[in-house]
Formats: sequence, structure tokens, C-alpha cells
Amino acid sequence: MDSADYYNAIADSYEALYRQEQLSKLMKILPYVNPKQSDTVLDVGAGSGILEEQLKVSSIVAVEPSNLADILISKKIPNVAVEKSRFEDFRTDRKFDIVFALTVLQDMGADERILAVNKMFEMCKEGGKVVISVLKKSGLDYSSLGPQAKGEAENDVFFVFVKQSRDKKL
Repeated sequence: MDSADYYNAIADSYEALYRQEQLSKLMKILPYVNPKQSDTVLDVGAGSGILEEQLKVSSIVAVEPSNLADILISKKIPNVAVEKSRFEDFRTDRKFDIVFALTVLQDMGADERILAVNKMFEMCKEGGKVVISVLKKSGLDYSSLGPQAKGEAENDVFFVFVKQSRDKKL
């Protein structure tokens, strides 16, 4: 069962299972990001939109391949466009001030993960932020990319990067 199938299977109970954990994680991560009202955001693996509910920004593109996207759509959060798609299939010419991938990358294969991280940096504006969290138990570590901040939040380790003029590549 791939991750989209898993989240499809638990879609109706996702918020009851994970909402408090996700909110607690966000309260630890968001101060490092400091989103502004004028920011544009890309959320990779948006789930049911818990992050989207917390952000007061100009616009958010939420990419989610599972049926959790339908829950997010039903919330009708202002300034949120939902793309029911896998990130590898998502296409846009836009660049974003902040790109989030929270508790997503451990669900991808190694090659897919490398492509996803590189794509996130490509979609981020120069001077913008890329925010990645992964389950601690996954053992994934993005410290080699030079994060501005690194910490732990709930069951995750998180990394906050500032995009420089040269894209980071894995």
C-alpha cells in the first residue's frame, strides 16, 4: 500500500488521529519561518489543510494526492488552491516565498525524494524558505544542505532553508 492509499483509507478519521499532533508541530516550526501576509506558499502533501488553516498569507497552493484533498477543498479556506496531484506530476511556472513539505518525504522512494527536494528549491523564490520535516524514525537528515534552522517537533525533525542564488541540489 503506497502512502496515498493509506491516507485514502484513513481520510475520514485523519483529523481525529493527527490534528493535535500536527498543530503542535506547526507551533514549533512556524516561528522559524515567520510567514507574512504578502507571502505565497506551496504546501507539498497538504493533507486535510491543517497548515492552511493556520497561515494568513496572500495565497497557498496545496498539493495533495489522496482523498484528504477533498476534505481540504470542503473547508473552503480563502486564498487556497488545491491540486489533487502527486508532487512529481504537479506543474507550475510560479515561484513561492515559502515551500513546505511536512512529514512527506519519508513516504517517497530515495530517487523520488531527491527529485522532490530539488523541485522544491526550484519552485522557491530567491531569499524564500523551504521547510522540510521528516519522521525522526526515518533517519533522513538534510543537514548537508545547510539549513538556517533545525529542530525537533513531535515525532519529526525539521529543517528550514533560505534559498540562495544558487539552487541547492542533492
